[in-house]
Amino acid sequence: MKIEEEFISASVNPRSHCLTACKTAPLVAYASSLQIAVQTIPKDDSEVGVIKSTSERRHQKPITVLKRLKSSEIVADEFVTGGVDSRVVLWKLRGEHVEYVADLTGCDGSVGSVCGCVEDGRKVVAAAWVSETSNGFHAWWTSSIGDLLNSTEIKLDHKAFALCLDAISIQNSVLLAVGTSKRFVELYGESADKKSFSRLISVAGHTDWIHSIAFNDNPDHLLVASAGQDTYVRLWAIEPETDEKSENIREDSSTTPPDELTSSANLFSINYTPYRCSSHAVMQGHDDWVHSTVWSNDGRVLLTASSDKTCIIWKEIDNLWRDDVRLGIVGGGQAAGFFAAVFSSSLDLKDSGEKNAENVVISSSYFGGLHCWKSTDEQKTFWTALPMTGGHVGEVRDVDWHRSDDGDSGFLMSVGQDQTTRVFAKNGRQQSYVEIARPQVHGHDMQCLSFVNPSIFVSGAEEKVFRAFRAPKSFVKSLEAISGVPTEKSFGDSDLAEFGACVPALGLSNKPMVEGETVDGEHWEEDAFRAAPVVLTSPPTEDTLQQNTLWPEQHKLYGHGYEVYAVTANPTGNVLATACKSSHVEHSVVMLWSTSNWSKKSEIIGHQLTVTQIAWNPSGTRLLTVSRDRTAKLYTEKNGEVDGFDYDCVWTSGKQHTRIIWACDWIDDEHFVTASRDQKVIVWAESAGQTAPKATVKLDEPVTAIAAVSKDVIVAGLQTGELIVLRFDSEGLHVIEKIGANRIPIDSAVLRLRFSKNGRKLAVATTDAKLRIFNVSQ
Repeated sequence: MKIEEEFISASVNPRSHCLTACKTAPLVAYASSLQIAVQTIPKDDSEVGVIKSTSERRHQKPITVLKRLKSSEIVADEFVTGGVDSRVVLWKLRGEHVEYVADLTGCDGSVGSVCGCVEDGRKVVAAAWVSETSNGFHAWWTSSIGDLLNSTEIKLDHKAFALCLDAISIQNSVLLAVGTSKRFVELYGESADKKSFSRLISVAGHTDWIHSIAFNDNPDHLLVASAGQDTYVRLWAIEPETDEKSENIREDSSTTPPDELTSSANLFSINYTPYRCSSHAVMQGHDDWVHSTVWSNDGRVLLTASSDKTCIIWKEIDNLWRDDVRLGIVGGGQAAGFFAAVFSSSLDLKDSGEKNAENVVISSSYFGGLHCWKSTDEQKTFWTALPMTGGHVGEVRDVDWHRSDDGDSGFLMSVGQDQTTRVFAKNGRQQSYVEIARPQVHGHDMQCLSFVNPSIFVSGAEEKVFRAFRAPKSFVKSLEAISGVPTEKSFGDSDLAEFGACVPALGLSNKPMVEGETVDGEHWEEDAFRAAPVVLTSPPTEDTLQQNTLWPEQHKLYGHGYEVYAVTANPTGNVLATACKSSHVEHSVVMLWSTSNWSKKSEIIGHQLTVTQIAWNPSGTRLLTVSRDRTAKLYTEKNGEVDGFDYDCVWTSGKQHTRIIWACDWIDDEHFVTASRDQKVIVWAESAGQTAPKATVKLDEPVTAIAAVSKDVIVAGLQTGELIVLRFDSEGLHVIEKIGANRIPIDSAVLRLRFSKNGRKLAVATTDAKLRIFNVSQ
């Protein structure tokens, strides 16, 4: 048996400075929960960016900032990350994988900004952190392989902390640019002994906090760009001072910052060479906070990203800096601005040798999505949007395979904490999975889902209602066009909904739309946010997914008294079982519904606390439930009917499990398996009307998910995100493979495991915002 990872879905952490472009290959790297993801750049709109790898987890809490280390000679891409867990970590790109290099210690709070450069066989890294009671600013010197040589704390003004950082090497000395909470741009220079930094100058200009600062790395015309909450982008020129005033540079330049720029106060020296910092330009073009400033390779073009839903490319034309190109989202009811943007290239810059070959802009949004635009002309005036692979932001809580899955033709649906439901299918041209629809964009965090038949699924969110959705014609036609699988094979003679769907203003329910229908708003600005469903012939971009791929809601299921938690349909799809969160017997029921008319038929009473998972046996005559009350229960339909609603409890587990039972699954009609926080996986068997444990294995960590495809393949998901492949035989349960073991202890639980209907693919949903698909072969 062989299990190989085929697909990864991963979003960008919704923060500034979590996205960077690789310089040695046409790849983009970004922080995704606890890891760094590496994704390709599509060549045209028929392709989609593919996530090639994710790094090992060296952070215990989400990464807050990711920067590429600067180097005059780019031999390999190297990165530095900072996280909520106070860790600062060095990384290196090798091929299409990011490898761990070293940890840097000294921070005592959440790391908010980092920077670094590779200079003269050494690395110089700086990071700023903030905690509830204090803050700090540290610098480290390491060897080329990451061995620590020295570290120091850099002193800031009292009650000030560093919001953003950047570094550059000038005359074999490192210069740091810092944007502080006092709204000043400050420069810090490396000492002669290469063991400390001292403040050189502070310059005023911004009227609010500075969120981003960046050197253009052009020694012939060195500029620093700064931007933040005041919506302005400021450029500062740093140039050698030749005026006679340079003789008056004060030895101590760490005096109180001035309120305005003056020629005498903005002089400083690096290695005894005098420099002057002066205001070069003030650019206004954004209407909201500016989160990111990034220069092109040649240092002549600036790219900014803002909360106003635009990315602007600034160029100096006729000695004036102008907003030459605006990229972004026009309309987009779900759009809420950009956190970061970077220049990249569809070419291999290392081999092409062209410094100005950057023809791609990639940005990350408030919702963790990746947007990509590629220029289609030499002047880089016209840009085309290209699709990228994104993913859920926050926990991926449940997944289910399409009911007509017969090999690669099936698609996968997932729900997450980010209040979305997403559909992933194979791109026929590229033979890789791609997100093709977002059927539900909700107002509550999603919790569970289950397909009822090929065209209907039921989802539950953190509310008291289950909602049923039916596939619209636009989705069905788009699926056929993108995957290449005929509609008859995927949906058969299933009933379809109208052409598409929209969400009314202030509404939660998706309303059907006929082909060509438009919904006019009461005010002119509402028209920009209306849905416009269309048949897609290629993978959709992020803005299309956000509002144009909704499914119409068919019915609501009322009855539960608390937030719903679990749902599953029986093998025929005619009976639906649901459960909700509960701390009392009267609410710990499993409700049975008829999917023909969505009426509630019966309630199964038995558990005392929340039912965490429900599973029907393959023949559909017995129902298995597990609960927070540490018991598993087996119910049988009184009349032996597959689509009956009259179930009696025939068995309850004893004290075999001592903690909450998180998951269960059927191996066949006589064997099932349960998994618990007590680290045990138990296989149960029924013989002569008696149900008893057949095999037990205790793993190293709490077991949070389980899935079985046969006695030969049972997969357990652990609290640490690791997968354990088990085999069940007459001698018991045996561990045959471990996937995704981590070097440091982390909390990244596997929340759901689902095998496809033919058992060839395994979907894995975890709390670290990842959805993975594995190929399973004998």
